[in-house]
Amino acid sequence: MKVLVFLFLILSSAGSFSIIAQEVIDKNEEQTIKEEVWKVVEKRNKTWVENDFKGHMSIYHPNFRRWTVNSEILMTKEIFASFWDDIKKNEEVIKIDIKRKEMQILDSGNLAIAHYIINETYKWIGESKTNDEGITIRKGQVMNGKLRFSDIYMNVDNKWLYLGGHRDGGNLVED
Repeated sequence: MKVLVFLFLILSSAGSFSIIAQEVIDKNEEQTIKEEVWKVVEKRNKTWVENDFKGHMSIYHPNFRRWTVNSEILMTKEIFASFWDDIKKNEEVIKIDIKRKEMQILDSGNLAIAHYIINETYKWIGESKTNDEGITIRKGQVMNGKLRFSDIYMNVDNKWLYLGGHRDGGNLVED
């Protein structure tokens, strides 16, 4: 029994040590990582505004997953590629402003979660329609959207790739 308790204590303390070691990185290194990831967040949004499909998709991890909006479909990189075409045929993005909220750095600096809000101004270029809320959207109408994102990025061979995350929108209250 004493041997089992001793082994448990050794294994427990080894496990605790590895968890603590994973979370501790130098503050300067952490700040550098955060800025690298914020640059990728900005690039992802810039390529969306500029209709740069190839540049946008180059940021996506091959195993990317994220919920589709208003659906139970778990989006893959390929599904997002078709989503791009569907949304771009009806909307022309004028600008996106990014409001950084928080960045979490995990797994010894190899994983990051970027929390931010975007204010998007876009023009409806599709045919006039009535949306699900009964509001008529007219061709040429300029609209604003406010969306919250929590993006997960993974460092793969010194390149930050978009692994997945969550996005929502709606009536957000300013802080």
